[in-house]
Parts: sequence; structure tokens; C-alpha cells
Amino acid sequence: MAQILITGVSSGIGHALAAEYLSRGASVYGTSRRTPDDLTSNSAFRFVPLDLTEFDQVGAGFDTLLDGVARLDLVILNAGILGPFGDLAEQSLDDMKHVLDVNVWANKVVLDAVYRQVDEVRQVVTISSGAAVNGHRGWGGYALSKAALNMLTMLYAAEQPDTHFCALAPGVVETSMQDYLNGLPEDERYPSLDSLRSKRDTSEMPSPAELAPRLVDAISQLPERIRSGQFADIRKPPLAGATA
Repeated sequence: MAQILITGVSSGIGHALAAEYLSRGASVYGTSRRTPDDLTSNSAFRFVPLDLTEFDQVGAGFDTLLDGVARLDLVILNAGILGPFGDLAEQSLDDMKHVLDVNVWANKVVLDAVYRQVDEVRQVVTISSGAAVNGHRGWGGYALSKAALNMLTMLYAAEQPDTHFCALAPGVVETSMQDYLNGLPEDERYPSLDSLRSKRDTSEMPSPAELAPRLVDAISQLPERIRSGQFADIRKPPLAGATA
């Protein structure tokens, strides 16, 4: 039975991935601030509620979550937030620091806790974004945090050569983040918002449940297709077309 750790399992991609892996017979260890009640009835799902930005509590939380676990086949660091959208000059340092706390530093704290607790970690996937490399106007702290997450992933890959690491962009997904972005007023400064609006209610913006099987298949192929530590986008080579 595969043993998989996923952060941010209460909604969105994290919840859909947890449900998909459970349906495939895996044992899933999950954490998020809110409890996913529909998953906790599954005996193969172990859950501990955590706010990952409470850094001093993460270690103890993972001691409980991973008690008795000697091997993890896969760690998916999915928990993240968008933060305010708009020009950098309009965003406060406090808001941007919070985005980096959630999207970057919480993942460092989690990884350190995992490696202290577990003897063998075979694969780590950090959920990144095209925003990490596109540089589109308006993405501010989110883009900065995902670019930093990509480098965090590369650095841990160098430090943990027995684990395969990848920062993976899952593409555009119909989540609550899209509700916020699509609800913003039209603004010619941010053409990327128009692109998002054009994808809504099309196959280019699947729901998390629709995406999950393809994402799971892509993750399984990463060790063969991606050099450890690198960034990959599910929509682009070498992954595009590899997961029907």
C-alpha cells in the first residue's frame, strides 16, 4: 500500500488528490486547518488539523500525524494561498510576507519535520504555478512565492539525493481562487485575467476532481521524465500528452 502525505486536504486540489489516492488503495496522511469530514470516515486516511504558519506547532503536529511511519512514497506540498492581486506598489509588505509564510516557509518547516520523523521519503512534489515563471503583471506576492518555492524545491533536491523532487504546476483549475480572480473588475493592466475568464466553464479549466486522475498519473511519471529538483508544467513537455 502506497503511503502518501498531502497538505491542504480540506478543499481544492489537495482534497481531490487525497480522495483520488484513497480510491486507488493508498494510505493518505493529511493536514489542513479545516477537517475534511468526508475523508475522515475512510480508515486509510489519517488526519491532524494544523495551521502550517504556526511554525512552532508544526513539528509536534507531524510527530502525531506520522507516528509509526518509516516510509513515505510521496509527499505533496499543496497548501497555499493567492494573496492580494494587483501591482506590487499597491501591496503591503505584511500581506506579501504572509503569502510567503504560507507558500514557502511553511513548506520548509514541513519538510524538515518529515525528514526528522521518517526514515525514507521517495518522492516530493511541491505544487507550483505558471505564475512562478510567467512574470504577468498583477500576480505580486503569489508569483514571488511560487518562484521561491521552485528554488526551495531545487535546494532540497540537492540536500536529499535519495528523494526525487519536482515543483509541479497543475495548470488552471476551477477552485475558489478562480472565484476571486474572476470577480475582480476588468482592468486593461491585467490581460492574464481576461485569459482566465475565457477558460472558465471549458475543458481548459477542469474542476479539482476532474484534474486529479491526470495529476496523479503525471506525478507517477515525474521520476522518469523530470530531473530531480526541476520545475515542470503538466500542460507542457515532457508531461503534456503523456497523461491522457
